[in-house]
Amino acid sequence: MPDDYRITITNEALADLQGIFDYIQQHSTENAARVVGRILDEVDELKVMASRFKLVGHSRKRGSPVHSMVVRPYLVYYRVEEQRRAVFILSIRHGSRRQPRRFE
Repeated sequence: MPDDYRITITNEALADLQGIFDYIQQHSTENAARVVGRILDEVDELKVMASRFKLVGHSRKRGSPVHSMVVRPYLVYYRVEEQRRAVFILSIRHGSRRQPRRFE
């Protein structure tokens, strides 16, 4: 059985999570923690079969495939590097927002 993928959350994605938390916290700190926790739990599941979600583009710098995973109502955009067995979380956006034009 192959090794699990190593997951790295980029600074941009961490800022996205903080923004999600801050926005929801205005109404409920408990719900904010629950939503961010659910997103992180789903991200953790990418350790196995990381490429199973929809392909939405390629990284400009590395040429690696970029996928999106739905964690309602958010979309998690991530890059997979098969040779390194690595997943890089690039961005987390509300599903009603546009997909990023470019992926680094």
